[in-house]
Amino acid sequence: MIINNKEKKIKSTIEEITGINLNHQDSSKVNNIRTFKSRIIIKDGKGKELAKVQTLEDFEYIFLSIDKNIILEYAKRNEFSKWLKFIGKIDLANKCLLIEQEFDDGEKLRKKIIDIMEDYRYSINQGYVTNYERSDDEFHLKLSHIGNGSFGGKARGIAFLAKILSKYITDDMFTGLRITFPRSIVLATDVFDSFIEHNNLSKSDLFHLSDERIASKFMAASLPATIIDDLRSFIRKTRRPLIVRSSSLLEDSLLQPFAGIYASLLLPNESWETELRFQEVCNSIKYVYASTYFEKARTYIKSTPKDVSDEKMAVLLQEVVGNKHDDYFYPTISGVAKSYNYYPSGPCKPEEGIVYLALGLGKAIVDGGSSYCFCPEKPKAPLSGTPKDFIKYSQKNYYALKLKSIYNIVNKNEETTLEKLDVDIAKKHGVLDKIVSTYFFREDRLNPGLFEGGAIVIDFSSIINYDEIPLAKALKLLLRVGEIALGYPVEVEFAVNFNEDESQPAELTILQIRSMIPPDKYHDVNIENIDVNKVLFYSENALGNGIISGVKDIIYIKSESFQMSNSTRAVSQIRKMNTKMMEEGKPYMLIGPGRWGSADPWLGIPIIWSDIAGVKVIVETPYKERPIDPSQGSHFFHDMMSSQVGYLITKQDEGNVDWNWLESLNILEEAVRM
Repeated sequence: MIINNKEKKIKSTIEEITGINLNHQDSSKVNNIRTFKSRIIIKDGKGKELAKVQTLEDFEYIFLSIDKNIILEYAKRNEFSKWLKFIGKIDLANKCLLIEQEFDDGEKLRKKIIDIMEDYRYSINQGYVTNYERSDDEFHLKLSHIGNGSFGGKARGIAFLAKILSKYITDDMFTGLRITFPRSIVLATDVFDSFIEHNNLSKSDLFHLSDERIASKFMAASLPATIIDDLRSFIRKTRRPLIVRSSSLLEDSLLQPFAGIYASLLLPNESWETELRFQEVCNSIKYVYASTYFEKARTYIKSTPKDVSDEKMAVLLQEVVGNKHDDYFYPTISGVAKSYNYYPSGPCKPEEGIVYLALGLGKAIVDGGSSYCFCPEKPKAPLSGTPKDFIKYSQKNYYALKLKSIYNIVNKNEETTLEKLDVDIAKKHGVLDKIVSTYFFREDRLNPGLFEGGAIVIDFSSIINYDEIPLAKALKLLLRVGEIALGYPVEVEFAVNFNEDESQPAELTILQIRSMIPPDKYHDVNIENIDVNKVLFYSENALGNGIISGVKDIIYIKSESFQMSNSTRAVSQIRKMNTKMMEEGKPYMLIGPGRWGSADPWLGIPIIWSDIAGVKVIVETPYKERPIDPSQGSHFFHDMMSSQVGYLITKQDEGNVDWNWLESLNILEEAVRM
């Protein structure tokens, strides 16, 4: 048995982290003659060798790193399709040949090849998704599908995850912790096509309607009869809360992730009336379909090379992870783990990643609220000073699903059934023991665990510093294996639940995995010889580096006269300006105080990504009244990174922002002062 290099890396990584010997066979006896022949040497116009292509990983890398004109030159000689055919990737070779023949623009060709390679990486894992069967015997299967089309971005990530877990991760790999994923069912894109066609929903007509009218049209339509019985069967078998999630063709792609652009809905799914629960799920599916054409999606797509008429929507139905507590449902821990950290601190390096943890549902992290972060490679290295320094940032509220919600789907989203609760309620529910420390003011001491007479601090100390469960090690393994398997840095959303029977292991449930833009995509810039007193903006905490060209316009908020109490009002003004700039094809720089994209309007302007989809550089300036930490919102950051937007955090120090230069510029348009 011959094991390829990628599989060898995965297995050696598992052995390194877990100490388990997987006894894989050495593949050093692979015949190297074929490898030598099956390669492409990429050279520049002067004959200098730039790269060798011997593996699919090499093939993908050149499209991210080599000049577009060189790529086009090789493509027009059909070098890429010939090589793919030689190594036996016939389907890929045929797709590549069509692209080589169709495109005369190097940049468009590059992006198209990246798209088909990403589709290929995920498609080889689709075999782990079974066709949905109505028999009770089949309900133990974790992942199944209805329809035969594409699974879309989120669902193919789950399929990829299913393969990783089933092939490499065993239940006994981590003492006291089992890694799994939620029971899920995918409605493939051909179901969406059938829905649109059967209900005579003309896409061109939808482009000009308001969100409310689009939603009403879709609510009045009927789902294809071919899926009704399967859906009803699925609903009949589960009364756990469900999340109905978008999984479009364009969503969570490498270069345009569409994170948070389409609708998702949380359903209590608790009624004893199967028909009522079935109707709620059907309406939720139709609402997710409708969100394909909402203004947010249309605006976002304008900032990409894509066309909204090409979009197709798959839908992912997942059981929500958590436990019931009175009239609420939530997991003990939600988290986001990233294998590359754009904001390393202390002894941690960018490639060692970062993990964000929060009590309750993951909205607190996704929206950039209070959370606890650590480096999975060095989990005990503090990222926020001493443990005491973290007290003021500790989570005070958390999100839970309201089980008794009664609502109308139209004009709603997953927040309809969410409620923001005080941490004291979680204390009554008995879920804090393993995730908090107690601060005693008189002794000025922080003790791991929950004790009376002190202040609760959600710092996950028992888990991170004292290994109550090996969460850091498990996440480290998942990030490393995911990055090797996909070929890029990855982001993983997860939840952790503790079993009421303490003899049973806790469960680490993986909800989603997606690629991040690789660091190799960016250029190295040496600023040692630059006089910082002569720059317009200076930051020691920035995202992205290199050259961003074509920016001639600036939208900015004057910090000295701005009040955070007006931050929500500012959103509509910024959205209006963004729309105008995009219609005129003008990329711009956005400057303002506090956190851009914060869910808390007292910390910054609470825009969402589609409100500023035309931006190329974002600068966060200090707020006059108090220091505000940088943004952390997962969706906001994922879109910003994947859109290759420059991001700078400036300090209060003189010289970080040249305000005199800003004030000297001609004002083309000024909104109402706030």
